[in-house]
This record gives sequence, C-alpha cells and structure tokens, in this order.
Amino acid sequence: MVSISTEKIHRDFESARETYLSYGVDVDKVLVEFRNIPISLHCWQGDDVRGFENVGDVANQNLVTGNYPGAARNGDELRSDIDMAFGLSPCRHRVNLHSIYAEPRRPTPRNELVTEDFRKWIDWARMKGLGLDFNASFFTHPMMVDGFSLSSRRKDVRDYWVKAGIGAREISRDIGRELGNRCVNNIWIPDGMKDMPANRRLYREHLIDSLDRILESSHDRTYMVDVLEGKLFGIGLESFTVGSHEFYLAYASSRKGVGICMDTGHYHPTESVVDKISSVALLVEDILLHISRGIRWDSDHVLIQGDDLSNLMLELKRGRFFDQVAMGLDYFDASINRVAAWAIGLRAAGRALLRALLEPSDLLEKAESQGDYTGRLALMEEFANLPVQAVWDSLCLDTGVPVGIGMLDAIRLYEQEVLLNRR
Repeated sequence: MVSISTEKIHRDFESARETYLSYGVDVDKVLVEFRNIPISLHCWQGDDVRGFENVGDVANQNLVTGNYPGAARNGDELRSDIDMAFGLSPCRHRVNLHSIYAEPRRPTPRNELVTEDFRKWIDWARMKGLGLDFNASFFTHPMMVDGFSLSSRRKDVRDYWVKAGIGAREISRDIGRELGNRCVNNIWIPDGMKDMPANRRLYREHLIDSLDRILESSHDRTYMVDVLEGKLFGIGLESFTVGSHEFYLAYASSRKGVGICMDTGHYHPTESVVDKISSVALLVEDILLHISRGIRWDSDHVLIQGDDLSNLMLELKRGRFFDQVAMGLDYFDASINRVAAWAIGLRAAGRALLRALLEPSDLLEKAESQGDYTGRLALMEEFANLPVQAVWDSLCLDTGVPVGIGMLDAIRLYEQEVLLNRR
C-alpha cells in the first residue's frame, strides 16, 4: 500500500495553511468548527436493516442486495463494528437507531418498547461521548398489512403503529435527556401502492389523523425534535406514496414544532436538495438530512465524493444552516464490506464538510453583492482546487485516524480477525 510520511503531511499542511491564509481563511479556526459539527451514522448498514427481532416470514420494505460475509448478528457486534468505523473517521460522530435494534430482556411487541429496551445503546453512547438519534421502524412486521401502517384502511393497524410512534417520541426524549444531547426523532413510512389507487385522499386523511395522534403531546425541544421523511416512490410502490414530500411539507408548515427530513436519494434524479434547503429552512424550524447516493431510481448507494455532496455542504456553509440542519447518513450495501461502507461514507462526508468550511465564501458574497458575477464564477473555480486534501491528511494524523488508503489495511485486518469469524 502507498503510505505518506509524517514529515510530508506536516509540510503539506503548513503550505496549505499559508494558501488559505492568503484568502483570509484561518485553518485552525476552521478545524475547531469542523469538530463541532456532528454526522449521525445509520446503524442499519451494519446488518442489512434486519434488526434483532424475530417477526417471522414477513415482507421487507427495504431492498438490500449482496451477501458479503460478516453482518452483525446482535447489538454487541453492531456496536463493535460502529466503533471500528468511527476509528477510521476524524469527524464528530452520532449514531442513528431504528426501533428494530432494541435489546429488551424479554420479547416485546414493537409498539410496547420503552427506553430501557435501548439501555445498552444509551450506556454505550454515554461512554463514547456520542449523541443518538431515533426512528420508529414502520416496516418488516406482521402489522404492515398490505404494505400499510399509519395510513392503513384498518383502524387496528393504524392504532398499533400510532402507539409505536408515541413510544418512539418518549424514547427519543429520554435518550436526549440522559445524554444531554438532543435526539432527532424521524418518522418514515413505506406506505403506498404498486399501481394506481382508487382513492388517494382516503389514505392521506388516515395519515393526518395518525400523525396528529402521535404528535399530540409536546416534549421539551432541549431533548428531542420530530421530523417527517418524504419519498418519491419505493420498489413495488411506484404509483403511489402516501407520505410524499408535498404532503409532509404541507403538514409540517401547518403544525408548529414539526420538521422535515430530506433524503438526498428520495427525489427525481434531476432534483437537488441543495436548492430545497433554504426554501424549507426559512419556514420550517427543523431539518434533518439523510445523505446517500441515489442512482437512477431510489437506491441507497454508499456515499462517495462528488459534486452533489460538495454542493450540499457548501449550501449549508454559505447559508449558515449548520445550527438548524442536522446531518445523518442513510444507505445500505451488502455487496461490500459493511464497515468499509460506513467508513467510506463518513470520510466522504467529512471531506466535503471540511472543504465547505475552508471555502473563502465571504469573497463570493462580496463579488455577488457588487454585481461582479464574472469574478464570482472565477473565484468558485479557483476555490474548487484549494489544497483541502493536505488539511484532511493532517486532521486524520492528529486524530489518530489512518491517512489515505491506510484505512483499507485496517478494514482488511478487522475483516480477517472479526468479520470472517461470524459464521
């Protein structure tokens, strides 16, 4: 493997520091800011969204392809894998849980889960200095009848999931209170139809009623906030998605204290979340980003570097949205090493975040305010090639994270010693 000497990393960093300073950017101040902006890691990449329940042979609303060896089989293995992934990333980390990852002392229906059923996660997060985010898992369950949960025609189905949603909010509140770190409670449902429905209104009326019941009680925003995650369509649900973007935007704008989750893979291929953030953030208090890489259809490919990701982070920086917009990753791929998938995505997000924070954005704003659009475009082009990699390598070195492709050596060793022994 190619390795970079410590001396070269230090030398390149000092040169980069001087380059950024010539544009008025204090690299040391940027690094402090970088370490204060968390990225929430989705636990479900580690086991292909299976969770720890035994619900029998039921339909799975999440399509995960591949059978790479080493999927986590329980909470201890999943936390070990997350620890490994975090050891490969210099970012500030959080963890995002679904309710299917509960570890109750005895089998417990999903709509009866309580905070203590996540005690191992909470104690682990406290020990590691991590925040936790949460989601009720409205999928892969016998009470997903004909693919519907909160919007089902059957009241008993809706009642079951409303209770699960209310419980999730209480669990989120308790998590935030115990960790002293606000928990984002996300609501996503896969409800919809493969072909054209006879009555779209009916299902959305049911969903409004279910959400009203779930969100009826108020909780201290110090400890938790609620967001709703829309979707364009799902596999086998191509014609109708009850919880569409338009539905949740309208609902959130009409209900105080309800935010929006934007998943970068849940839109038309030509749509960009970059243009949506400022449109929503000025009218809705809380936004959560689920950052993934959609390809052609609503897929969840491992996050990598690219213009979409760079532009997303630049929008957050230029619009000063970091205090309002929470960031989490959301993808699943079982065709490659799952820990590597986490680490690649975290490092891609971290690089893009660092690049955005290092951009001399005030010079762009100055050019634009003066009507100098030529200068603005020229500066954007120059800024795209500033030496962020040298700063990134130094950051990794300073935080004890493998530099460059050294990450792959650590992953392969963990695979040989741990993952391949899970048979």
